[in-house]
Amino acid sequence: MKQKKPLLMNIIALIFILVVGLVLSNLMMKYLKVDQSIYFSANNAFSQGEYSMIKENEDEEDSISDDYESEQYVERIIEDLNLTEECLLSPPRLAFIIDDLGYEWEIANKIIGLEFPVALSILPYLQFSKELAEKGKNSNQEIMLHLPMEAKDENYNPGPGAIKTDMLEEEIRQAVRGAIFDFPYVIGVNNHMGSRITENQKIMRIILQEIKRYQLFFVDSLTSKNSIAYQLAREMGVKTAVRSVFLDNENELDYIAGQLKEAKEFALKNGVAIAIGHARINTYYALRKFIPELIKEGIEVVPISTIVK
Repeated sequence: MKQKKPLLMNIIALIFILVVGLVLSNLMMKYLKVDQSIYFSANNAFSQGEYSMIKENEDEEDSISDDYESEQYVERIIEDLNLTEECLLSPPRLAFIIDDLGYEWEIANKIIGLEFPVALSILPYLQFSKELAEKGKNSNQEIMLHLPMEAKDENYNPGPGAIKTDMLEEEIRQAVRGAIFDFPYVIGVNNHMGSRITENQKIMRIILQEIKRYQLFFVDSLTSKNSIAYQLAREMGVKTAVRSVFLDNENELDYIAGQLKEAKEFALKNGVAIAIGHARINTYYALRKFIPELIKEGIEVVPISTIVK
């Protein structure tokens, strides 16, 4: 009798394993027949990446069983499941870019000292451009080039080194290279103004070719709703992203606080957001006061380099 008990337990365990295996197999087959796509994206032309489930037409059902047995097909399933799980489990991420640095030192120095990642987007050829890049790098902040570009409104002056529509191709290339190497540690680029340039595919292609040449990423500041820069960068294989929220179109603390809340909601909804502010004292105060609260609410503030793809 004592010998029969272990045998009985083994049989029960074997039956349990077979039942569990059958259930899992049925679940997997149901998963394969579901026709759906999961998108990890932002609205208003902002798509940080697409993760598509496997889609099969009804007339291909006979081939599913054969493909399913192949290692390649199984690997595709596992990869899609892993990506989906990552999207669901990752906390909402928010990256900050501070534009228009280089004109002055005091406010910029305060922003550099913030205790969370802030990308410093520096204009070329200005008095403090090089020093701010050095100070920012030493403070473990990421350095970007705020590349000046022509605006539609001729009353706006983008500043020295600007890309303009009347420039020849080689002039554009030289202007981009000169700006990239004006100060050190540049890892990415975003446009300063540029509502006219970012709608121009020919000029943006030249700019992005130079950005790609030096293995930099590009963030579309989205100063024009008709910008083609982000989509073109994706097509060209340039690591890229697009701005979600402007923080300080108005220079009031209450307004900036409201925009930070909007950035939080955007991140909660889409999984990721990019907020762009400027080198202004109220922007600094708002960031210092409200970002710790966002972090407590489960928002992960991350370097911009972790957002682009």
